[in-house]
Amino acid sequence: MNSSSRLACCRWVTAGLVCAAFGWGTALAAERPLTDDHRYKRDPVFVDAGTLIFVLQARPEQLQLVRLKLVSGKQQPVHKDETRSELEPAVSRDGRYLAFLQSRTAASVGMVIEDTREQKTAEIPPASGFSGMRSPAFTPGGKRVLYVFAEGGRQKVFSCNIQAGDRKVLVDVAGICNWPSVSADGRYLLFGSTRDGNYEIYRARANDGSEIQRLTRHRAQDVRPRFSPDGRRVVFVSNRDGNREIYVMDADGSNVKRITEHPERDDYPAWHPDGKRIVYVSERKGRFDLWLRDVP
Repeated sequence: MNSSSRLACCRWVTAGLVCAAFGWGTALAAERPLTDDHRYKRDPVFVDAGTLIFVLQARPEQLQLVRLKLVSGKQQPVHKDETRSELEPAVSRDGRYLAFLQSRTAASVGMVIEDTREQKTAEIPPASGFSGMRSPAFTPGGKRVLYVFAEGGRQKVFSCNIQAGDRKVLVDVAGICNWPSVSADGRYLLFGSTRDGNYEIYRARANDGSEIQRLTRHRAQDVRPRFSPDGRRVVFVSNRDGNREIYVMDADGSNVKRITEHPERDDYPAWHPDGKRIVYVSERKGRFDLWLRDVP
């Protein structure tokens, strides 16, 4: 571990000691670094309580899926012989299925759905020209994958089965939709949209995209929403306080709280399976690392 990560760990331990000494309980949230190589990263997602997958810039021209063990810190490529860029991983709740985007050319991206148990894959190839899917996410039962795709002048929310068939449009509204997330009970669909001018966060019925309700109202960008494992809270990213920071709110849009505070960017949050912590990418002086943080 290098000096910057040692300093971060000291800050985490010191915060805990101060809380204990003054009886503050969880007034200061514990945080700790998970990586210290400072290479460009994005899109972390948990496979289980002790393992996550994230995207690493392995070479200047390639983004690579990497598996990280939290206890040991061991990292290894998910697809070690792959030379194409892969990004935006999503994992089914049972850990069996992995969905991700894979580059086809510099201008097009396909979506791959991998059965890690049977070692089988299905895919939706990109359409002609500059196109591609974005933001895959599984339904709670792992039977369908949601994603967004630009079609007819709008970026819509679609769903398909795990064989990449039975494609259906769930949300088709003006503007750009992105980052679908389904609640644990399967009732609600969360997504970001520019339908009202800038990126805000919305909730709809997950089965058909009806009853759309706006959850955030701010002149700044509110992006990358994700339901907590129990479906009661939402983590998201916003630049409402000057730069990209991480916030949480209740599932109905109330009780918004800022979680991170730093002059540089904190981004790409994902819930730990226990629903009490998040992993995120933190940028410090142009260096990128994964951090794990308690959510009060």
